[in-house]
Amino acid sequence: MSADWSFTPDIDTIEEYNDNVLFSNKVVIKDFITRVNSTTNILRKTENTQLNVDSIIIGEKYSKHTDLDTINTDNKISFNQQWNPKLYTTLSGMFRKDETLETELQRAGLVGVRDTRYRYGFALSGTYTLTSLFSLSVSGGETFTRYPDGPYPDMDLWQINTDLVRVINPRDSIGLFINYYDADYKDISNIKTLNSNIYWRRNLSNTTYFVFGAGYRFTWTKYIVQYLEYFIDPKTGIFIIQPVKKGETNENKGFIVNFELNQDWTDRFSMVINSGREQYNTIDARSIERNYIRTTLSYRLSEKVSSNIQFGYDKTEEEGLRGEKASYFRVSPFLTWRYTKNLSFRFGTSYEYRDTEADFFSYSKDRFKCWIGISYSHPRLLANY
Repeated sequence: MSADWSFTPDIDTIEEYNDNVLFSNKVVIKDFITRVNSTTNILRKTENTQLNVDSIIIGEKYSKHTDLDTINTDNKISFNQQWNPKLYTTLSGMFRKDETLETELQRAGLVGVRDTRYRYGFALSGTYTLTSLFSLSVSGGETFTRYPDGPYPDMDLWQINTDLVRVINPRDSIGLFINYYDADYKDISNIKTLNSNIYWRRNLSNTTYFVFGAGYRFTWTKYIVQYLEYFIDPKTGIFIIQPVKKGETNENKGFIVNFELNQDWTDRFSMVINSGREQYNTIDARSIERNYIRTTLSYRLSEKVSSNIQFGYDKTEEEGLRGEKASYFRVSPFLTWRYTKNLSFRFGTSYEYRDTEADFFSYSKDRFKCWIGISYSHPRLLANY
């Protein structure tokens, strides 16, 4: 039997005004940014296999501060194999180049120096249907993070997950999810975390659902601390001062929670909510406790025009030496106009605010952005089905 395959391209161009490009309370840079995103998808599938390749290239051009011009990329490949009616496996790999500032803000509301970062890694997962009611999924992999120009430490992260699911009825299921990962920051620290989470999932329809889970986690953080050692050499009687490195371990634990809701309330109005409490590893080798919520509301004004608004809030607290606390808020309303089947326009703004407190300092910062974008997509431009 011959394989089915397809090639789908997508191009997205955005013109943006940003009144605080570096999101700083000291050096405020305002500029116009032209951003071009080129996306391609290659899909090949047979009766028992599927190969999926996704690639995104993002070019940014700054009107005044041309030293900030950059090209980023995000590439993923996965190969799925259905070995028999009970066993399904996935082998995947990825390579990314990004800027730490924007990525960490979107992911966890954290601020860092804008710097180039490379990440690459692999993962292997498998799902086995034990009975008509029980299934077990196991996955693991390693991710490598590199900063060619500093200032952050390189990191090697490996993790393993297990997910035992019990089907209650066609709409409801419960599960036990256990996750362990080890983050090794070169010459700085090592963070190990064990999470266990019991959850309930209900399918509201073919495309909507909600998930609620709760559990407990343990985190062990080992810091490399350098201090000066003083002593007198017993042979020479000379007073000697020398630097010494020593490992110190900090243990933290606490409750974790997650909630997801994807709901179509009417034919026009839909909502997506993702919230919870978790442990998170920062780019500068710290362990933090993070409480968060992400919400997207969408309302279809007409057959071609929809209004959307996104909210985000993160509250973080460091589990370490500095005890830094921070709150981050973001709101972004935008309109989407689907001019044709393949061509659409977007108009939007966003506002961000972050407040940081520690033992010896506190500060706040904010940022406003507005943009207009145009997207063209041609599903299965090339295909044999």
